[in-house]
Amino acid sequence: MARRPRRPPGAARPPAEQRAVADDSERKRWLGGIHFSGFSLMMMALIVLGVVVLAPNLKALVEQRQEIAQLQRDVADQKDDVTDLQKERERWNDPSYVKTQARERFFYVSPGEISFIVINDLDETFLPDTTEPVSDELTQTKVDWASSLLTSVLTSAFTPVEGSDAKTSPQPSDTPSPTPTATDTK
Repeated sequence: MARRPRRPPGAARPPAEQRAVADDSERKRWLGGIHFSGFSLMMMALIVLGVVVLAPNLKALVEQRQEIAQLQRDVADQKDDVTDLQKERERWNDPSYVKTQARERFFYVSPGEISFIVINDLDETFLPDTTEPVSDELTQTKVDWASSLLTSVLTSAFTPVEGSDAKTSPQPSDTPSPTPTATDTK
């Protein structure tokens, strides 16, 4: 291994070498100031061990607390529902409430009473505006109503009735009927 040539004690060093020497001396001073005793090493090890051991348990504790809080809210909601249902049951135990519900829902009346049912009792604000005419032109339908009526009568006359004798009623065929239908006429 080759040795570096020695410099005389008063010779100047190059700037890069001066920086490296200065950095080295600062590190030695800083590291020299830190003294690790056995007690400090043992305390750091206990702190790390405590974090490793307790972290999962703390996470489980927080999750369980959240779950307990959610379940308590659910129980409170269900208690409110039970109270509402008990009040509803008490109302249905009252004969006048049952009578009122039967009148409103099923339109029941007592013997000797007359019932009036109001049709179209909606507020006019909810009804559509019908003041405008639908169209200005008169239109005619292109359906021959007479042939539609004849087709309907003939179809109903020759349709077999359930429970009748199969010999007296005509059998349905797959061929189209010779009489025109409403869709055939235009």
